[in-house]
Amino acid sequence: MIYYNYLDSRVIRDRVDLVTTFEEWQRTQKLSRDELGGNMSYEFRSDREYLYRRMTRNGIRSTRSLGPRSDETDEILAHFQRQKHEAEERIATLAQKINQLAAVMRALNHQRVPSIAARLIRKLDDSSAAARFRVVGTHALYAYEAAAAVTFNGEMVATGDLDVLIDDRAPLRIAIEGEDKGLEALARSVDPSFLQRQKGDFRLTNKDGFMVEFIRPEARPAHRVMPGQTSGIAGDAVPAPVAGLEWLVSAPAFSAIAIDDRGFPVRMTAPAPAVWAAHKMWISERQDRDPGKAVRDRIQAEAVLSLIEDRLPQERLDPVKHSALPKSVAELVTSGHAKNDQNKLTPDWD
Repeated sequence: MIYYNYLDSRVIRDRVDLVTTFEEWQRTQKLSRDELGGNMSYEFRSDREYLYRRMTRNGIRSTRSLGPRSDETDEILAHFQRQKHEAEERIATLAQKINQLAAVMRALNHQRVPSIAARLIRKLDDSSAAARFRVVGTHALYAYEAAAAVTFNGEMVATGDLDVLIDDRAPLRIAIEGEDKGLEALARSVDPSFLQRQKGDFRLTNKDGFMVEFIRPEARPAHRVMPGQTSGIAGDAVPAPVAGLEWLVSAPAFSAIAIDDRGFPVRMTAPAPAVWAAHKMWISERQDRDPGKAVRDRIQAEAVLSLIEDRLPQERLDPVKHSALPKSVAELVTSGHAKNDQNKLTPDWD
């Protein structure tokens, strides 16, 4: 079975330009936010002017006095304003170049991640809890194909929901645009039509039927209360515990920049592909798994294992790096259950 196709040289060339520009835009944005965020100005205190630096980081506001007005503080303020202006100009220039290169991606018909999923992932990536989220399920395939410069076949990535795995081993605190918000608020900041079926649900659905599902590892024992199993916001979405996800949350993170269906870049963080494939293979063999879904799980697992052998050999299953994976699960992808037949040179007549 042919699981994926290689990108042609023109797409690769322009995609590299887009990814490079996006990485520089993100770097400059972070530098501007961390070092030049907030404002700096003179304020009167007891009939005297003082220079104050005010900023908000991870939802925490801070104010610091830099001293009474003097030639030195005038120079500090001028330098800050100059740096801030230069950074804003650079960010705007890079943003415009991203727009232009996204149009090139559309012209080349290289459009992948559904835009609603991409917008949600960007919002997750931009939140204060970014390190706590991983894209799992079918959407993880977009991260793996992006790193390997291929595109999976359409039926392989077709889905109407985004699965977001949350690491619940520490309190879940989400700051969006300087304020503490919950999971539902995060989704609704992307599309206000996202709603829970009932308060405390793990799934939110928008007006078009697209779903985002927040999930977390199943606690051991099951009644154990995990620090990050809720956001602490009343009535917020509550991630559902799912067996086997502890392997994915403990696996090394895998990050890649994919392209959405409008040609724009989106940074995606997923579990290590070999662990993701082993988990998919394990799910496919569970007795309680829907037979149709089990077949799809197995095909997706085999596709990723094929991709690893063909294009990402550094991501092969490693007993040390992937030690969180139970031996019985690891054996599902090392004992011949899944074969790499993407580039097999002889027909299957034996």
